[in-house]
This record gives sequence, structure tokens and C-alpha cells, in this order.
Amino acid sequence: MRKPSLMLLATAIIGLGASQASAADLPRKAPAYVPPAPPPFSWTGCYVGANIGAGWQKNRPLDPLLPIDLGDVTDTGIVGGGQIGCDYQFAGSGFVVGFQGMFDGAGINGSAFLPFAYAGDTTMSYAFKTDWFGTLTGRAGYAVMLQALLYIKGGGAWVHTKNTNADPSGTFYPPYEGTASVTRSGWLIGAGLEYAFWRNWSVFVEYNYIDLGNRNLSLTYDCGGSCGFANPYTFQDKQTLQTVLVGVNWRFGGL
Repeated sequence: MRKPSLMLLATAIIGLGASQASAADLPRKAPAYVPPAPPPFSWTGCYVGANIGAGWQKNRPLDPLLPIDLGDVTDTGIVGGGQIGCDYQFAGSGFVVGFQGMFDGAGINGSAFLPFAYAGDTTMSYAFKTDWFGTLTGRAGYAVMLQALLYIKGGGAWVHTKNTNADPSGTFYPPYEGTASVTRSGWLIGAGLEYAFWRNWSVFVEYNYIDLGNRNLSLTYDCGGSCGFANPYTFQDKQTLQTVLVGVNWRFGGL
């Protein structure tokens, strides 16, 4: 009776081994592909972009020979242009530093009539027209959220302005118009908020204050040597410019 039992046991063991070998030969299902998680967002990298906004400036001309303060001339207009820069975000921190260059065209115009006590009539005016400005600034900020950056900026500014002094009435002098076109330099301070709404795209809004200080402006008049006053004639002028800008940046590469 033992021989059949041993034979049955041997047969079962052989069959089990054969079934396992067959199962090993069957193709196995590949594990599901899980794409790697994208790296966390960082402000590190360079960018190029465009902006548009509003600007307003204040000029305060002074006749240094008398001397007489001629009052404020306030100008407003639209500005727009582009910017380029780079940022670096410190690893494991929300602190960001960077630098930026900006160039904007402008249509900021304004004029005012000068006091009767100075002009001797009510038709003498002083006008200012700013047609472009450029800035070169550093900026520092903190990412209050992963993709929201609060920042301040500061640096140098250059503003091109045309100045016009005219009196068409000819009350005491022949009718005249004098002009001077000058690029003035000064300093800038500003602040803004930038938000990255897509991995390579961000939008921002910022305010800037530019102080160009006092400068002597020599105006050349169209009445030549018969003006009745020195030609060119020098005024002193204090100028400030403020802007509010909204813009978009396209970010590329990493530092």
C-alpha cells in the first residue's frame, strides 16, 4: 500500500513544480507609470516683459536772476514700454534679490501761465513734455506665497523732457518762444507685487517715484538778439516724476 501512496505524492510534487514553472513563463503586467512631480516654483531666473500705465510729474521753475519762484507746473499722461532683468531666490527661503532695466515711452504733458507779477501780462506760459524715461534698479523682495512676491526697488533714472517758455502777446517784449530739450538723471524708489500665474508667466503692479533734483535749463528763443533779454536765458527747475505700472513678464532659464 505504501508504493502507490509514494507514487501519488511524487506525482503531485512534480505537477506543482510544473505549474509554477508555467506561471513563471507567463508575461507580467508592467507597473502603472507615475510621472515625476515638477520641481517647486522658484523666482530664480531671468525674464523679459512689457508694461503700461500712467505718469504724472511736477516741475517748479525758478528765475534765478530775480529770483522769482514761478509756481508748480503739473503734467500727466500715459507711459508704456518694456523691462528685462534677473532674480535669485535663496534656497529654502522666500527672500529674492535681483536687478532690472526698464525703458518706457511717455506722453506726459502740462503747462501753466506764469504770475502777472513776473510776466507783466497773463499770456506768458511755461510747458513741459516728457517723452521717455529709463531706469536701472536693484530689487529685493519676499515671497509671501510660493508664487506671490512683494518687493521694493531702487536705483538710477534718466528722463528726457522738452521745456517751452512762450508769450505770444508781445506786451513788453516781442512775441517769443524759447525751448530746451534735456535728458536729466536722478534716483528712483518704488514698490510692487508680482504674481506668477503660470510656470513661465507673471503679472505685476508697481509704483515708482523719481526725483531729478534741481537743474539749470538754458532756453534758446526764436526772437534772436531782439528779445530784450539774454538769449539763451537760464531758468532753474526742480522736477519729480511718479508712475503706476501694470505689466507681464515671461521668465526663462535659471541662474
